[in-house]
Amino acid sequence: MRQGQAPWQYNGWSVAGEANPAGQSDRDRRLAGLRGWLAGARALLSNAISLLSPKARFALGLAFLAVVLLGISALLSLPSATLKLVCRHDFRSADLTVSIDREVVHTDTVTGTVRKRFGVLEKTEGTYARTLPVGSGRHLVEVRLRAPGYDHTRSIPGDFSRGKESTLNVDSGRDLSLAWRGAGGGAGAAEPAGASPSWFKYAVSVLMTIFGSIMSASIGVLVQDFLRARKARLSETGRVQTEGSKAGS
Repeated sequence: MRQGQAPWQYNGWSVAGEANPAGQSDRDRRLAGLRGWLAGARALLSNAISLLSPKARFALGLAFLAVVLLGISALLSLPSATLKLVCRHDFRSADLTVSIDREVVHTDTVTGTVRKRFGVLEKTEGTYARTLPVGSGRHLVEVRLRAPGYDHTRSIPGDFSRGKESTLNVDSGRDLSLAWRGAGGGAGAAEPAGASPSWFKYAVSVLMTIFGSIMSASIGVLVQDFLRARKARLSETGRVQTEGSKAGS
């Protein structure tokens, strides 16, 4: 910066360099101002942390770790694959329920239309398609179809790949049948309902438990440190007032 020139200001923060440098684009000036703001914020944060006791700093570190664990658990619980359900049935109206690892994820009513064959025979036909998000990995997909005089539940295991779509064909027929289309959803013949939940749910549950414990401990330490500091300030204020009263008398 040339002598006699004041530093350029951006939103109240000083930025080293020429005052309103000539030839500098607005984008460069905004980036320079952002760097100045970040430097000021970092200095304020460092000063605030330096005033805390070692226990309070440790509590803040635990709180940061808890936030990281919360972010990891959120990433684990986000759906990363897709299940495409294609149901063919012969009902005018039926209730469809889809569960993944024993947890209901979708319910809907499917409908069909009556069509005549050869102008005499009537047959009800319907097709229902829906796309559902699902986490990657191995899961048990359960489908239940209910209609007057019909109530069947079947399940089938499948391996879901991240970022890919797996298509499951559902056919009512005399007995509900499930089958993966191609090799998309993994192999596995239909079997009666019943399987253990995905280990992802256990991992998320454990991480959330650790998060709650760390946050409770961190808040307790910070509160104790605040009360201790407040008590020390009150004691110091009382001592100063007492000494001032003695000196005045």
